Amino acid sequence: MWPFNSYPELSPSQVDGKEYDYIIVGGGTAGCCLASRLSEDPDVTVLVIEKGHAKDNFVSRVPLISQNFWMGDPLQVQSDRWTEPLPGAAAGRTNRYWTAEGLGGASRINAMLYTRGIPACYDEWATRFGLTDWAWPCVEPSFKKVENTIAHPNASHRGHSGPMAISQPPQALEWPTYTQKIAENLQLPVQRDCNNPTGAAMGLFFLDMTIDGSGRRASAFSSFLNKSVATSRRDRLSICAGAVVSHVELNEQGTQAQLVHIKAAAARSGSGDTAVVKVRREVIICAGTVCSPGILMRSGIGPVDQLRRHGISLRKDLPVGKHLQDHIGTAVMVEPPKSQTLGVLESAWAIWHLLLWVFFGTGLMGVSSTPQSIFVRTSAIDDNMVPDTRLGNLDATKVDNIPDLEIMLQPVNSLERGGAGRHFFSFFPALLRPHSTGQIELSSEKPLDPMAHPRILHPFLGDERDVAKVRRGVRFAMRLADDFEKSGFPYPAPLVFAPGMDKKVLEDWESTPGVPPKGLTFGVDGGETETKEPVPEVVAQALGQKYVPKTWRTVTDDEIDDYVRRVAMVLMHATSTCRMSKEDDGTGVVDQQLRVHGISNLRIADASVFPVVPSCHTMAPTIMVAERCAEFIKQTWRKN
Repeated sequence: MWPFNSYPELSPSQVDGKEYDYIIVGGGTAGCCLASRLSEDPDVTVLVIEKGHAKDNFVSRVPLISQNFWMGDPLQVQSDRWTEPLPGAAAGRTNRYWTAEGLGGASRINAMLYTRGIPACYDEWATRFGLTDWAWPCVEPSFKKVENTIAHPNASHRGHSGPMAISQPPQALEWPTYTQKIAENLQLPVQRDCNNPTGAAMGLFFLDMTIDGSGRRASAFSSFLNKSVATSRRDRLSICAGAVVSHVELNEQGTQAQLVHIKAAAARSGSGDTAVVKVRREVIICAGTVCSPGILMRSGIGPVDQLRRHGISLRKDLPVGKHLQDHIGTAVMVEPPKSQTLGVLESAWAIWHLLLWVFFGTGLMGVSSTPQSIFVRTSAIDDNMVPDTRLGNLDATKVDNIPDLEIMLQPVNSLERGGAGRHFFSFFPALLRPHSTGQIELSSEKPLDPMAHPRILHPFLGDERDVAKVRRGVRFAMRLADDFEKSGFPYPAPLVFAPGMDKKVLEDWESTPGVPPKGLTFGVDGGETETKEPVPEVVAQALGQKYVPKTWRTVTDDEIDDYVRRVAMVLMHATSTCRMSKEDDGTGVVDQQLRVHGISNLRIADASVFPVVPSCHTMAPTIMVAERCAEFIKQTWRKN
């Protein structure tokens, strides 16, 4: 606690009974941005309530190391939250839902990929959902306000004076030249700025990363709510760390938030440090897509059937927790030499690259595991797995051109575990525009306990249209892997982990669920998979039969579907559980100003408000939402 701690954190008992102009519930990706922007005003008081802590340490600053979810407590990784059995997966299979519970949230451990999404993503919000205040011309200024774009210093369409550094560090491995070559051979545009609104809707993109000019991770914490900001504003900015919110208490009419009830996060047994704080102006919930619904439901705001089931008095009937969406990813991997993957860091070269980072901010330690991605639309890919890149398909302002597939290019094992002693390069296809929707529910056993994990009914391929898109995406990834081996890449790189391949690696992976990998792996915004059933290829081997590996041309749809059901994973891009709607008509939870319908001073600002999951990594849009929320709040109280 201040002044004995280097970062000014308060306990629940230190804020008990106090009143604040603004109370922000959750100090994650959105919460850090919102707290920073609101506390710019010296005449207001802001309280941030966060389950974790600052923990600004060495491993949290090194870009590549901080992607390793298995680092655990130094990165404040939340690793014991799991989905319910996945509807479109092999029987009984679940996914771990990774995140970081500390100031900065998932921006402390993700792949640091800053992708806005093409303009049509937001124009769709306006045309399909009537959210005209969220069309591209409305949101673009907020994106620019966030950015300090080192990577594109002369780009007028990018921001250059914002708090979040965005760069494209040089790559130390040889493969990017050859992935660019295979993209060009397929007539896919190659673009250096993935966030250029006038760029192509499809192509190979060099990705922007939230890494500063010194090679350090630029998380929401370090960019918006670092020690300098927190200490210089401690007269008006209070950070209550190690605390969770049980519920928000409304007035008798149910139209205004009045009190926020807090509990120390260490008090898991139901007793311990509790507090109540008063709000003078507004409460803003920024607890994320998975946790924001629980806070609302414990406050009496949510689906009437679920609240009654748990004995919670209904204050407002809204579809809280509904419409859960997420991206789905599948591993397709080749096996080049160790020296051409991040596996090189398992050797003495790790010391060299660590020294490069410490003294120069460069080398493999100073990059993301995903420096390139291919974005395409599956309906534009023909039966030869060649995208139709005619000009009409590349217009990023047309809603029909929004990509529904991303192939992440990663010199690493994207399965997170298994394959000890082997080193992979991943063509990682991710479904970006799912039709499936799921739901977040309160814990069945402890519905009123803020420390109890919610029930995550993940939509995972619950719609056959999604299965068809993933199937095409996997086949396209296999085509890319085949082209890569023939591209002139000066090393062998056979396809070894895909439908129809020898899955000895998968057998190892399936037989050791829930343990850290023996080799070096880095998170790719994905969840861990658990399954124990043998795959057909392994059974064939056990019977002494010869299994002939398939190619992208010969593998069957059934083989792809079986493979996907066993290995596909959730990608930590969950959205839409408190989604926006133009009217209070039962289709959404918040209005276009992010106010909970019917409650004048309660807002939500995180990825849960997206009407649909965008076709990009969700960090940048989440921060954009926080920026806009701060502006909405300032405008409201400027009038008053």
